[in-house]
This record gives sequence, structure tokens and C-alpha cells, in this order.
Amino acid sequence: MALALCVGLVACSAEATTDPSEGTKPAATSSASPDASPTVGTAPTPNAGSTDPDQPVVKVERAGQSEAPSVTADPADTDEPVEYGDDVSVRIDDVSFAAETSQGPGSFPGREYARLTLSIENGSSDPIDLGTSVLTVLDASGAAAVRVYAAEADTVDFAGALAPGDTATASYAFAIPADARDEVTVVVDFDGEHTSAVFRGGLD
Repeated sequence: MALALCVGLVACSAEATTDPSEGTKPAATSSASPDASPTVGTAPTPNAGSTDPDQPVVKVERAGQSEAPSVTADPADTDEPVEYGDDVSVRIDDVSFAAETSQGPGSFPGREYARLTLSIENGSSDPIDLGTSVLTVLDASGAAAVRVYAAEADTVDFAGALAPGDTATASYAFAIPADARDEVTVVVDFDGEHTSAVFRGGLD
């Protein structure tokens, strides 16, 4: 009887000396909670930070470019060329419309788009590096249209060096529904020496 009582006391003592901090340790939790599920964000607004109404999209930061563009041009209608003082000109040569037909991941069958063919004529005495050209289309509210890369859009970006006297042609496609084509702004940022070529008007 005494032996049984002793064993019982030893067992109770062992339980009482268990580290009490173990009972207060937080339970392991998963780093992903229901509220942490990814959300679809909005793309950065291309014209954020620009205070010049004639340059609605901030210029691309180019390596080695520390000064503001030195050659400027006024905005033009979408059916007129943008002409610079050094005899460089940019124009929208053609606009066509279609709907995407590609299937598979990343495709948007049925989405309407506008395909713009543009040209840059280098009438200056210096070559123009077109390797960092960026084209942006803004709708009437200033929101940027999404670029379309579907195979059927058959797009080709500006690239390479444009020698004096030569003309470069490129085609870009943007998701622009039919009811948003009457009032757009097309911004062509083609190098660091020139301000962006800006076109305003409708696409037809």
C-alpha cells in the first residue's frame, strides 16, 4: 500500500514539473490564410507622375540618359504626322480591327483589338536607337489599353538602329473595344533624345 502511494506521488510530481511554457506556445499556423489569397491588381498607370498635358506618359528611363529630351514636337491628330525640328517624323500609317481567335492559356478568344502600323522617318543626320521603343494607348479616361500578343495580330516592335534617311515600320495591337475607339491618345516613346510622339483623336 505504501509502495503504491509512493509511486503515485512520483507520477504526480513528474506531471507538476513539466515546463509550463509548453502549454502557452502558439500552435503552428500556415503562412497562407484565407485572407492572404492573391488578388488581381491593376496595372500601373502609364501617365502617373506626368504633369505635362502634351506628354501624358512619363518617358522610359534609358541607360546613359541623364538629360531631358532636347528635340520636341507638338501633338498631332491620329491621321497626321508628328514632326520634329530635326526632320524626324512619326505617323500612324494604318489601323485595322479584329477579334482574338487563339485558344489556350493566356488567350482571350473574342476580345476585340486594334492593330496600329506606325512608321518613323529619320530625316536627321544622326542614327536613332529604336531598341527601347515603347508604345502606349490611352482611352478617353486616361487608362492604358492592354497590349495584345496573339499570333493572329502579327505584331512587330520597333528595333535596332534607324540610319539617317531610312524609315522604320512596326505594328502593335491593343485591346480596344469598338465603343472606345473614338477618343484615344497614342504615345510613341522611341528614344531618349526626342520627346514622345503624341497622337490624339479617333481610330478608324
